[in-house]
This record gives sequence, structure tokens and C-alpha cells, in this order.
Amino acid sequence: MKLGTKIQLYTTVMTVIVVILINLFVYYSYKNFSLNAEMDQLENRGANIMEELQKANANNVSSEAVLQAFLLSDGYVRVIDSEEDPVVRIATETEYAGLDEPYSTSQYKKSISHEGMEFVMVSLPVIWDDGQVYSLQIYENVYFLYDTFEVLKWILVVSTLIILAVIFLLNRVITNAILKPVNKLIDKMKKTDDTSKYTMIDINQKDTKELRELSEAFNEMMMDLKTHDENQQAFIMNASHELKTPITVISSYSQMLKRFGKTREDVLDESIHAISDETERMKYLTEQLLSFAKVNREDETFQVEPIRIVKLIKNVTARLETVYDRQIELAFYNGEVLGLVDVDTFDQLLKIFLDNAYKYSSDSISVNIRELENNVEVTIADKGIGIPEEDIGHIFTRFYRVDKARARKTGGSGLGLSIAQELANLNDISIDVTSRVNVGTTFKLTIKKVKKNEETE
Repeated sequence: MKLGTKIQLYTTVMTVIVVILINLFVYYSYKNFSLNAEMDQLENRGANIMEELQKANANNVSSEAVLQAFLLSDGYVRVIDSEEDPVVRIATETEYAGLDEPYSTSQYKKSISHEGMEFVMVSLPVIWDDGQVYSLQIYENVYFLYDTFEVLKWILVVSTLIILAVIFLLNRVITNAILKPVNKLIDKMKKTDDTSKYTMIDINQKDTKELRELSEAFNEMMMDLKTHDENQQAFIMNASHELKTPITVISSYSQMLKRFGKTREDVLDESIHAISDETERMKYLTEQLLSFAKVNREDETFQVEPIRIVKLIKNVTARLETVYDRQIELAFYNGEVLGLVDVDTFDQLLKIFLDNAYKYSSDSISVNIRELENNVEVTIADKGIGIPEEDIGHIFTRFYRVDKARARKTGGSGLGLSIAQELANLNDISIDVTSRVNVGTTFKLTIKKVKKNEETE
């Protein structure tokens, strides 16, 4: 169902319900008011009859004559004793004689139905000629009121239908007016989709706040898609370029082996070593590509938790000291400090920085853990070749390498620091870099500190 149809349907239905409830309230309020007003008139008539009866008793005039004088043009009057036996009955129509309400010494009034006719009545206690308390009951046929009620009912029914039609038409006009800019925006989006280009939508400042926000959200989404697509294309091109070099080398040496491998031992040895080196390089690059893809994919096992940072870094540095056959100096003050990280991804993040320090320096590596009020700082410093100042802002870009020849010599792929940046973002860790050429490089990781005494081993 279309949004416009829903708005029109819901508004019309709710309006009809409200109108019906209001009409019912008006109908029954008017009906009760009219009947109560007629019963009040009967009470006044009864009070007048009682006064006349008192005068009649004083002047020895027949009480029945008084009742005859006060008889309504269309009604019934009767007087009954405590046994509910009628003493006097006077009616304008014979069928009214069947009206029978109980005796009471209290005054009351009500509306009743009798043989398809509607009456209002009042009952009043009255002292009769013999001095006993009787019940004077006055009935009035109020057909004229019910005729009015019937007319009012049809007026309300017809007015409800008219209101329904008017509301339906008004809702249609209003809905179309409200949805017109939305439909225009949808048409623009469809045209943008048909062009297969990342086209922005012009934002009309005269539109409503919601429409402007929707247009802005669409434009932001298109920009994100464009950036993602460009990054994806660049990633594919860079990956292809990086793989092209070792494949070309392997292909060239394979051709040399075909031509001279059987006759020249020097060519055979050179080709075997070159192909082996390039195969290892391709293997490393492939692993880096897979690591990068894994980092950019949501991992259900990822979970940040309070971890003893010093203990985790100790385990990593101890393993890598053996692999690198080089000293890693670890300095810290509080061994119990807790940081909020995911163990696996933080472990991988440390390995990337330590591996870089190992590749681009020949001296010992320093790791310093410093506890601050709200954070934990981990600095990894080497005394290696350093990074030129103009290149520091680009080192986290995929496939960016400061010196391609030097990176090829050390086996770099240009993906390590890019992966580190993604891992740091996952753990909400900020990275700062300081470096001087031929002096060394320092990476500072700022980790959120956990103040509560909680630990997950």
C-alpha cells in the first residue's frame, strides 16, 4: 500500500470515528436533556395539581374534578393507594390505562415505553380526601419528542456521510501536497540510479526539514559509495600492480630456465633463487591481502574487554625476541593496569609495529607502557632509517611505501600499516607517529583505560 493511501485511509477512518462519537454524544445529550426538561414540566404541573387539591379539600370540591381540569391533551393521570389499587384514572386514550408504575411515598420521575409508545411520567405523594397518602402519577405521551429525535438522527447520519466525503477529498488534496516533494525526490533518485553515476541531489532550502535531511542523507550515502568504489578500484589496481612484478620476474626466469637451464649451471642457480624469493614475496603479499580483507569484514569473535596490557605485551615481545633474535626492551610502572581491547586484534596490531621496527632497524627495539588518568600509552620505538617528514602523512595509505626499492629489499608490501590503522580503529585506539631520518621512528598507541577492578584472562 502506498504511503499516500495509508495516510488518506488512516486519517479518514480516525476522523469518521471521532465524528461518530461526537454525533452519538450530541444525540444522546439532546435526548436526555429534552426528556428531563419535559419531566421537569410534569413535576411543575404535579405541584400545581397538589395545590389545587388542597384548595378543593378546603372548599369541599371533588378532587377528581380538579384532576379532570389538569388533564394533559395527550396523557393519563391516576391516583393509587398503598395497595396499588387505582382510586382515580383519567386518560385521553383507552390504551393508556395499561400504564402501571409502582406506588411510592417518594417523588420520582422516569421515561417509559408502552405498546410502542414513549411516555414520561412523574409520581408524587398526595393527601387524598380521606386523609391517606396516595400516589399521584402523571403520564405524558412524548411522541413529538421522539419524532424530533428521529429527525436529528437522520440529520447526524447525513452530516456524517457529508463530512466523510469532504474529509476524504481534503485528505487526498493534503496528502498529494505533502507527498509531492517526496515523489519528486524519488524521481530524482531513480534518475540517478539509471545513470549509473554518483550524482548528487540538489537540496531545495524551501523544502521541509525532513525532506532536506533526507536529501542530505542520500547525498552522503552517494559520497560514501563513491569513496568506497574508488577505494575498491584503487585497491584492485594496486594489488594487481604489486602481484605483477613477482609474476613478471618468475615468468622471465622460467623462460631463461627453458633456454639455458640444462646447459648453464649459473643460470639454473640464479633462476631457482629468484623464483623462490619472488614466490615467498607473493605468499607474503597474499597473506597481507587476506589479513586486510579480514580486518574490513565484521568478525563475530571481535570483543573488547578489560585486559592486563603489560601481561599481553610481555607475551608478544617474548615470542618475537626469539623469532627476531634481537632484544626488545620493555619498560612499565604498573603491571596491573587494564586496557579495553580485543585480545586477538591487539596482538596482531603489536606484531605489525614490532615487525616494522625489526625490518627497518638493526638495533634493539624499545617498548614503553605508561599509565595516564584515563588512558594507557604504549610507545614502540626503533633506531632505524626513519621516515621523511613529507611521507609521514601517507604511511597508513594502502600500498604506499616510502622507498619502493628499499621496501622491496626488506619485503614490505605497503599494507602493514594500513591494516594496523584498521585494527586500531576497531579497538578505538589512536596512533601518533614521530620520526627522523637515520635516527628512528616512534609509534604511540593510546588505549582506553579501565578504572574498575575487572579483568578477563
